[in-house]
Amino acid sequence: MASKKNTVTVNGKALSMAPTEEDLKDLEGLLSSLQKDVDKARDDGRLFMMNEYVRLVALVSPEINRIRIRFNREALASSRKEQADMKAEARLALIKQQEAEEEAAAKAVRDRHVASQKANA
Repeated sequence: MASKKNTVTVNGKALSMAPTEEDLKDLEGLLSSLQKDVDKARDDGRLFMMNEYVRLVALVSPEINRIRIRFNREALASSRKEQADMKAEARLALIKQQEAEEEAAAKAVRDRHVASQKANA
C-alpha cells in the first residue's frame, strides 16, 4: 500500500510515486557522500556540521533499507506469481492429457463394441 508521502493526486486520482533502481542508486550515492562529509567534518573538528551530516545520514539510511526491502518483497511476489502460473499451466496440461487418454479409451471401447456388433451380425 502506498504511503501518503509517496502519493500524488492528479485530476482527482491518486498516483503512487514508486522508487526505481536508479532512485535507490542515487540515494546510496547520497549516503556515501554524506558519510564522507561526516568523516571530513570530524577530521576538521567541525562539530556542528558533523552533527548535521549525521542527522542526514540517519534520515537517508532507513529510506534505503525500506526501498531495498520493498524491492526484495516485490521480487519474491513476482517469483511466487510465476510459480503459481507455471503450476496452473502444468495442471491444465495434465487435465488435457487425462482427457485425451479418457477419450482414447472411450474410442477403443466404442470400436470394440462396433466390432463385436459386426461379428454378431
